[in-house]
Amino acid sequence: MKVLSSLTPGDQFPVLLERIERREKSERSRAVLYSLLPAALTVVLLGYTASSVRNAQKQVDALKTAASTSTTQIDTLKKNAETYKGQAQSLQGDAESYKNQVTDLQAQLVEAQKALSEAVNLSRAVRTIDYANAKELASHFPGSENLLLDILELRQRRIKWKPGGQSPQEGFDSPSFAMYILRQKRATGIEPRPGESLAEASRSLYDRLPPINQPRTGDLVFYPAGYAMFYFADPREGSFVLGITPFGITALKSDFAKPVGYRQVQW
Repeated sequence: MKVLSSLTPGDQFPVLLERIERREKSERSRAVLYSLLPAALTVVLLGYTASSVRNAQKQVDALKTAASTSTTQIDTLKKNAETYKGQAQSLQGDAESYKNQVTDLQAQLVEAQKALSEAVNLSRAVRTIDYANAKELASHFPGSENLLLDILELRQRRIKWKPGGQSPQEGFDSPSFAMYILRQKRATGIEPRPGESLAEASRSLYDRLPPINQPRTGDLVFYPAGYAMFYFADPREGSFVLGITPFGITALKSDFAKPVGYRQVQW
């Protein structure tokens, strides 16, 4: 201040101008700074917003991926559910099939036990018969030799026992074997009926032949177990019947069981 007081008014004017200019410059700088501050804040806000948008987009993409994965898993679970349902139905069907098989096997076991019991009883009544017997029987009953020889020839071929069988290759049961012999000998009215059981076939054959009170050689004798056997009279060793049994083609004593009845065969 002392310096200024020593200056003249003309000297003080430039100093004042300089001070004014500095103040104006400072004000302009402050104004520019104030004007730039909103822009800077806007830039910062835009950057933050852009970053937030990018993060949100990433989260959306992650959610879309998770949703797609979940959808795929749901589809897989649905397919698995259908597969398991199909497997369950298949297993249920298998269980029913096995149940039916067990029932069939139990029925077969009962039949096998019955056949075994019958076979044991039959074994006690087996009668030995061979070609020599055929010649001897023919001397007493002319015409019976061919029937006996035909049956003995089939025995040599080891024809097997098979319920419902209809041929030497397949095997026979008792009534189907009798029908086969009758057909070979050209007897009439004795064709087998498809699907008949042993008892049904025996009953069918029994009903189609004329009844008699006393059999003669070549006639059929019917027994309770469904056996249909050819009768042969043997005055020396006693009568016997010949046909197929679970043992194969076998000769049995005619009284091995009580006959159901006798039927005449027209040779």
